Order: sequence, then structure tokens, then C-alpha cells
Amino acid sequence: MRLGVLLFILISALPVRWANAELPIVNKNIPEIYIVKKGDTLWDISAYFLDNPWLWSQLWQANDYIQNPHLIYPGDKLHLVWINGRPQLQLKKTVVLSPQIRIKHSAITTLQETLLFPYLAENKLITTKSAAQLPRVLGASDKKGYMSPGDRIWVDTELLLGTEWWVYRVETDFTRNDETKAKVVSLKEIAKLRTSEIQETSEIQENMSLMMVESFRQEISQNDILLPAPLDSAAVDMNFSPSTAPAEIQASVLGHLEGHEYIATSQVVVLDRGHLDNLAAGNVLQLFRPGAKVTGDKGNYAYKKKQNWLSAKRQLSNLHIGEVMVIRPYEYFSLAVVTRSLEPFRAGVLALPPYLVE
Repeated sequence: MRLGVLLFILISALPVRWANAELPIVNKNIPEIYIVKKGDTLWDISAYFLDNPWLWSQLWQANDYIQNPHLIYPGDKLHLVWINGRPQLQLKKTVVLSPQIRIKHSAITTLQETLLFPYLAENKLITTKSAAQLPRVLGASDKKGYMSPGDRIWVDTELLLGTEWWVYRVETDFTRNDETKAKVVSLKEIAKLRTSEIQETSEIQENMSLMMVESFRQEISQNDILLPAPLDSAAVDMNFSPSTAPAEIQASVLGHLEGHEYIATSQVVVLDRGHLDNLAAGNVLQLFRPGAKVTGDKGNYAYKKKQNWLSAKRQLSNLHIGEVMVIRPYEYFSLAVVTRSLEPFRAGVLALPPYLVE
């Protein structure tokens, strides 16, 4: 009997948000029609309509007649309606019958392209094993320690003539603290090289290539890494949709992609979970700073104070400090952009699916 009463009390005490966690929560006092503007992003529009924008995809259930409901363009009208008590969005295209100059618009992306593209194309995570096998800068014939545009430099691999390569520098490394012990290094693009179309016989050497520095962000040093030029922004898929991360995900922020100590809104972090853990681009997780631990008995409570092993230990609740969205999952890691930060934070914060938290 006592057990039954205890279970009833525990169930009754569960927060309402847990029971309704999978329902979109519509913001108050918003117009029923929203006209998409140039510069809008899918995340902006999601947050405009919803208090929990990661449930954006649920609003599209009434739009099965649209071939791709996430292709939204400036000028489109989004109508908020209610069907069987649930909020839904319907998309209505504007049809212009009178002759006019046709202006071609691009579909809006999930986040600003200028924010996403550097991390989807120019910055990378690779395994330490892969890094060891990539071409490296040998140096310049005139012993230059730092090389810049116009300089001719040697790399330790034979490359095709007339090809473009980008130079990367290792920023920092990240390791998963679990049975996989997976480890990656982050690479930052610093320069662009091109092999000469035609090389003199004296310039051809086995297992080496002579290259010209075309442009740079930082001066090139010996041992910097080369990778083939990536896809341009038009070929990078940035149309993924905000979504809730899988329920089983229990991730941590390993750090800033470029090694900064403090992290804030719009910066990119590395998570210790990847696509092998079922994370996908667009997944949203909420960030939590671990709550304090209290030890001691009544009248002698203290933070982080050494106590007798018989002393009571209590874990206080975690503090919600923001959200991140996955923009590129790798096997064991993911890059995620901080969509909101309530305070600057460091590595080590928790990243959990939104509907698993109070």
C-alpha cells in the first residue's frame, strides 16, 4: 500500500512538460500569416512560431501535398492553422498573373550560410590516422620559414598538374571518454595552393610536387596538411530541418572547434557523439551545466568539501544554459552550432535531447 502511494506521488509530481514534451508549443500573440523575407532562416522562422523550435517538422504534417516542405522561398506565405487541436503550418505560393521581371530567389537555409559554410567546407575533423597519411608541406627551396602568396613550395606527395589544394593547420584534438577511445583532430583552412600546369624537368622530383601559393589567411609553415579543394557553397547541403535528437543521446561538449576557452552563441563546438550514435544534421540538443554536489549531514552541508564516506551526498539539478544544433555528424563526433547561449560556457557541459529534461 505504501509503495502504491509513493508511486502515485512520484507520477503526480512529474512536470507537465514531460507529458506534453512532443507537442509543439506555439508562441503567444503571433499573426496567423507570416511572409518569408530575404535573409530569413528556417531556424528563425521555427523560433518565431514555436517555443520549442526543434519540433518544427511536426508543423508540416498538414502539407503532404508539397514535394519538399522545407524548400521555402522569400515571398512565400506561411499560414498557421489548427487541426484536431494541433498547430499546423500550410504553405501558399504567391501567383502573379501580370507580366513582370522574374527575380530568382534561393530557398532559405536552416542557418545563415555565412555561419555554416566555413564549418561545412573549410573546417574539418579527421582521425589522427588519416592526418598521418595526408600530404604535408616540406618547405621552400630558399628555406623560408613562413610562406605566403607568390611563393613556390614543395609538398611530400606527387599531385596532378593544375589541381587546387587547400592547406590546413591542426588546431586541437578531441577524445571520447568511453570504450571507443576515438580521437580526432580539428583542421582549420589557412591557404590555397595550385600545382603548376607545366613544370621544368629540374622541378620534377619523385614523391614530391612543386606548388604555388595562390592566397592565404595565415602564413604556411612546414608540416601543414593538404587536402583537395572542397565543394563550393552552392554544392553544400544546408537545407536540413531542425529536429529533436534521439532519446538515447547523452552527449557532452568537448570544446570549441578552434580551441577557444569560452563558448557563446553562434560558435561551433565538438560533441562526443556522431552518426554511429544516430545523431543527424539538424538535431537539436539542450545544454546543461552540471549542478553542484553537496556533502555532509543536516547542519553541516558544504560544496565539494571532503567528508567521511558515511556522510550524505546530494546532486543538485543541472542548469539549462542554451541549445545547440548539429550541422555535421562524423562517425564518433559531431560539429554543432550554438543557437542560443544564456551564459558563456566551457567544455564539459551536457548536451541532452530537449524532451528528456524538465
